[in-house]
Amino acid sequence: MSLPSMIRTLRCACLLASLALGVGRAAAAEGLAPNSPFLPPAAAGAPAENTPLELRGILVDQGGYLFSIFDPVRHTGTWSRLNEAGHDFVVRTHDAGRDEVTVDYQGRVLTLPLHAAKVAAAGGAPGGGGPAVGAGPTVVLNPTAADEAARFNRVKEEIARRRARREQANGPTPPLQR
Repeated sequence: MSLPSMIRTLRCACLLASLALGVGRAAAAEGLAPNSPFLPPAAAGAPAENTPLELRGILVDQGGYLFSIFDPVRHTGTWSRLNEAGHDFVVRTHDAGRDEVTVDYQGRVLTLPLHAAKVAAAGGAPGGGGPAVGAGPTVVLNPTAADEAARFNRVKEEIARRRARREQANGPTPPLQR
């Protein structure tokens, strides 16, 4: 491609980019931007317009309840107590049976249910090399000597299994030299 044709191509690309920018600004000024075909229907506009805050956690300590209030627009969270000032919001009431709080936020009263966590399995499909769902370790509170012995044996078996897989794939590992 010759230099003059490359310059024409570059000028054309710049013209198209500036035209697209101008159309985008005009669309935003007319209110067309929130109806983007590239966003899912529920995500049009501000990501959390109906619920600007989320209740992400409830904790009880010696001073009473603490509530984790998350702002999805700012991606920030704050722990707050009932009627505690100093935030953009004030937690007014707490319904322990329903795991909900009532919050005053920007002159509005919001009822926030406890946010449900989204859990996805890591590693993909079964047999695809990733961990299977539910294959994680079992946690035993206050383990006995028998629990510890069983855990030790499971670790020993896992090491032997992995060593056998590695040797099968790469051949035997030479012994360590001292």
